[in-house]
Amino acid sequence: MNRLTIRCALAALAIGTMLASSLAEAQWVLLARKAVGRVQQMSQQQPNGGAAYDSAAVMIEVPAEKVYAVAVRNVKAASGVSVTEQNDTQRLIQFSNGEQIAGLQVNALSDNLSQLMITSAHSGTPQNAAATILERVLKLCAEMNVECSRAQN
Repeated sequence: MNRLTIRCALAALAIGTMLASSLAEAQWVLLARKAVGRVQQMSQQQPNGGAAYDSAAVMIEVPAEKVYAVAVRNVKAASGVSVTEQNDTQRLIQFSNGEQIAGLQVNALSDNLSQLMITSAHSGTPQNAAATILERVLKLCAEMNVECSRAQN
């Protein structure tokens, strides 16, 4: 009788653990769904007009290889932009327009979920660098038929 009680308790514990694990995973998936397609941005400029950077990141429900291929095609097609480094293994491309440098990297979060990160560095105050980055990210999303929008802080 004592062994039966122990077996029942272990079975109940195993079932409880699996249910708790499934619930935690479901909550994570729900949180991730809210973040997909939201373009997060960050910028910083030195007060004297010196060095500055602008960054954007977005999670997209598209395989990383496809996101990278579309991004590389767009960078190479942009007028006045030259590629300074390209590493297909790391899904990384760096480029410049002569006044500012930028880099783009695509990370695979799962088979069909990717993170796209773009960072630009410049000196002085180029016209709307942050707006340009956001515009380019939204264009990439549209080209892949994915809905993206600027995150509301």
